[in-house]
Amino acid sequence: MPLNGFSSLCDAHASIIISKDKGNPQKHIAKNVNQAYVTHYQIDGVVIKEGQNKCDFLLLNEDTKTAYLIELKGSDLCKAAQQLEATENILSNDLKAYDKQYRIVANKCKTQEINSSSYIKYKKKWGHKLVQGTETITENI
Repeated sequence: MPLNGFSSLCDAHASIIISKDKGNPQKHIAKNVNQAYVTHYQIDGVVIKEGQNKCDFLLLNEDTKTAYLIELKGSDLCKAAQQLEATENILSNDLKAYDKQYRIVANKCKTQEINSSSYIKYKKKWGHKLVQGTETITENI
């Protein structure tokens, strides 16, 4: 079910949904190949206004009950993962019925950051549900 009290950023059966902040090159492109019922929300500053630990966007595929938590980041992968986790916790009641997927789109990813123990903890916790990319992630949802 869409987030109550908030309007979706996309049409209900949008074929392409783009998560992008103004002035930053990072973006997540979701291709809705099956024309599923989707909703898309800006989390940071709209759905969650207080605190600093929140991701940028939430994309819900209502047909498959999949929630994509999306963080667009400069380079701090561990901070990005913390923001995804915090958003999941804050919206836990709204996301209970969904299979959660985690997306981090960074400007640059340094090897030492990808291999840091704090980031590896998230990679182990989320496994294949965590996808991290540089500048753009494009996927079928």
